[in-house]
Amino acid sequence: MTEVKKLVLTHYEKLQVRGLLDEVIKEPGMTNQYSFMEKAVLYAQELPRSIRKVFYDFKRKEEFAALLVSGNPVLRHGAGATPKGYIELEEDYCLSDAKILHGLYGSLLGEGIGFTSQRGGSLYNNIIPFEGYGCIANSSSGSVLDFGFHVEDAFHPARPEYLGLVCMRNDERAATVLSSIDGIKLREEEMNVLFESRFRISHNPIHNTSDVVEENAQTILFGHRDAPYVKINAATLDVGEYEGIERQALEKLLNHFSENRVTLILEQADCVFIDNYRCVHARDSFNANYGGGARWLSRVVFASSLRKSREMRDSVDTRAINA
Repeated sequence: MTEVKKLVLTHYEKLQVRGLLDEVIKEPGMTNQYSFMEKAVLYAQELPRSIRKVFYDFKRKEEFAALLVSGNPVLRHGAGATPKGYIELEEDYCLSDAKILHGLYGSLLGEGIGFTSQRGGSLYNNIIPFEGYGCIANSSSGSVLDFGFHVEDAFHPARPEYLGLVCMRNDERAATVLSSIDGIKLREEEMNVLFESRFRISHNPIHNTSDVVEENAQTILFGHRDAPYVKINAATLDVGEYEGIERQALEKLLNHFSENRVTLILEQADCVFIDNYRCVHARDSFNANYGGGARWLSRVVFASSLRKSREMRDSVDTRAINA
């Protein structure tokens, strides 16, 4: 039941996209992540209509767990060496053409957001394996241990609807794992309990704190019971803490994810957008090439509206949500 929509750009689409990217990059300040994101939705409307239609159908029809876009005309001269640290924290951090295109695509789905607990509210987050973090569980900078199934920022009431990743380098052929809630088979009492506020949803190490959010007594499912949405962090979930119908329902849900998983091997310049309401994702362990040749993804999350998080943002101008 986990289906991925694949879009491969045509020659004509590549020419149009490249022309738009060249225009954006020439604009003063547009390689700054914050300045760019304020205008990204405007420029995104100049992407080829054929591309915009695929993104709109993905958002509106909710048929696919993810949308994978390949053949992007970026990184013509390579990505350069994988950074040694979180370059998004540097004052002079500049977006590459791949990251700009990633942001344009994502703006067809929603507004780019960040969290104050996550690298100072940066919108772009570079995902890089670090040797010192290799054995840290559920860390995006880890590699030795599996990173279990989770909804991105599942613990937070303002979690994004979409998770976007662009691949800068993946020589290790590390897989991104997806699994959709679609087709879940639950008895009525199991469905009922997962819709009740009985469960703890913890944050992952990428968030420095979660003091703003009460992580206990949350629901796992929400939305319509005929086609429920899900929020869960199975990567930190201890099923042994639950008994009876709660444990039974959780085990059935986790078995569903395990049985319906698919893997994606992202190639350089690929962009993937995951439906963060209907799909969990994970990353299996891999042997990291630490240093300049290490796996390198860039991540941005997108929300359908900034207004729904206004009470959790310090000003109308910021995209950083308190967490």
